[in-house]
Amino acid sequence: MVKPFIIGTGNAKNMLKNGVEILRKGGSAIDTVESATNAVENNPEDYSVGLGGIPNLLGVVQLDASIMDGKTRTTGAVAAVEGFVNPISIARKVMELTPHVLLVGSGAGLFAKAVGFEPTELLTEQSRRFYDVFKRDAYEEIEEDGIRTWVREYVTNNKLKDWYDKLSENLHGTVNVIAMDGEGNICSGVSTSGFGLKLPGRVGDSPIIGAGNYCDNNVGAAACTGTGEIAIRLSTARSIISYMESGKDLRDAAIQAMRDVHELNAQGGMNCLVCDIKGNTFSAATHNDSMHYYMDVESSEPEDKPGIWVKPK
Repeated sequence: MVKPFIIGTGNAKNMLKNGVEILRKGGSAIDTVESATNAVENNPEDYSVGLGGIPNLLGVVQLDASIMDGKTRTTGAVAAVEGFVNPISIARKVMELTPHVLLVGSGAGLFAKAVGFEPTELLTEQSRRFYDVFKRDAYEEIEEDGIRTWVREYVTNNKLKDWYDKLSENLHGTVNVIAMDGEGNICSGVSTSGFGLKLPGRVGDSPIIGAGNYCDNNVGAAACTGTGEIAIRLSTARSIISYMESGKDLRDAAIQAMRDVHELNAQGGMNCLVCDIKGNTFSAATHNDSMHYYMDVESSEPEDKPGIWVKPK
């Protein structure tokens, strides 16, 4: 019997304790993933998830999240939701209370209010400062004749791309959390504020089931972070599970998925977090050494688990 465990990436390391306490009490994988992810979303020091997330081009924080139950393969997701700090919890309510999988924008916000979530100011002093620096640079060569003109010209004169290129390693970030409970059920969850300074309404892979997140009790789970457009084009999370279904172990499946990213020859990179039904865990990345964090019900502290850097052939 596999010991119940939880794994995560990014700033999830110190938050795994929130999740493992639920597992120790016999709680579900879904509760575990939600709790650990909430802890990251509520942390203003994490600039890529929830409170304090990097805003979009207009200075608004828009959040994306998804959650998947490996037992039933039911899912819930929200995208471009504004003013609510815990999109993973809203996504869970979408999964449990509606016939839908994905709610977006103002519709996701209306749903959140309807089921009892309280609106929250997501911009912190730090994220406001970041945006103000960006905006001063954006206005240097463009006459202030209205925000619509500014956005149009800023995008079309390639200055926006200059910012993306300068800060490509800092403009995106995501928390991935996967757990297996005492019943052998697996859950995966992803939460993010998305690509910083993104065009309003941009949605990455995090709320797209099959791209940024996939989970199946019969095989395992996979979740991604990095350039979401790439994961959407390749259906990266589902591809990893498909490779495992076809006979690859989780290490080879993750490596193949990262090779797929290289073969696309697109701007940006990808990281993946994977587990199988035997409790094995692994991570891989296309652009630097990969790392994930592990705790089971007998752990006292999170354990660093080095992954691998899959380099181009």
